Amino acid sequence: MMSTERKIENSPGGILAVGRTWRSAEKLRQLFVSNLTHIYTLDYPNPLSLDIETQTLNTVLIDIETPATLNYCLALIKQLRTTPTELAIIVAINYRSPHTKVECYLAGADHCINVPNDDDEKTRLLSELFETPEWQPRVKLTLDQTCLHLYSDEYKLDLAYQEMKALDALINAEGHILHHDCMAESMGLNIKLYDSRVLEKSISRLRNKIKKHFGINIIHSVRGYGYRLLRGVVSVNQANFHS
Repeated sequence: MMSTERKIENSPGGILAVGRTWRSAEKLRQLFVSNLTHIYTLDYPNPLSLDIETQTLNTVLIDIETPATLNYCLALIKQLRTTPTELAIIVAINYRSPHTKVECYLAGADHCINVPNDDDEKTRLLSELFETPEWQPRVKLTLDQTCLHLYSDEYKLDLAYQEMKALDALINAEGHILHHDCMAESMGLNIKLYDSRVLEKSISRLRNKIKKHFGINIIHSVRGYGYRLLRGVVSVNQANFHS
């Protein structure tokens, strides 16, 4: 059963909130006071269907309450990613399962956070996400593989060859997420012999280098798995960059 609530006029988009937690839009009103036109709440329908135009949305919030709802949620994320609309997909996971985050990122989620069952605490954690530069980042970067540059309209950052290869691998990976071994292999390390601390130090150095230059952390660690790249921030340009 879908319910719709009218929000502020002349604002850029709406939110679709999926899960029983959001049957009432009260908590969503606390999160999205000033920047959404509509709020839609949706339970877990079966079979999977959406009677809403995704073009009216800019955010989808999916609550995975139990392992039993995981497959449905993964199918929904994949379905949403088949549309041309640029959506921010957030997944709130209510139980402990490190691999659930990996599956959601592989399916196409932008942000996955572990949340408690307490609605107030869940709202607080989501609010913290929305206040970070990584939430719907506006910076657009281009990777020049030939000249080993990462650049925006204003700034250019020189990269080492290994750093360029790491970014290129993340850009081309499914869901922009890579296992530690795949990341090491992309950087030319011997995956049978490499020291994980060397990889962690290299990625940390690259992450900090980019954040210092462009003001945003685009590479995030996925505990127990590897690394992911923020979706939609970096594109590849084979042509030479001219400053």
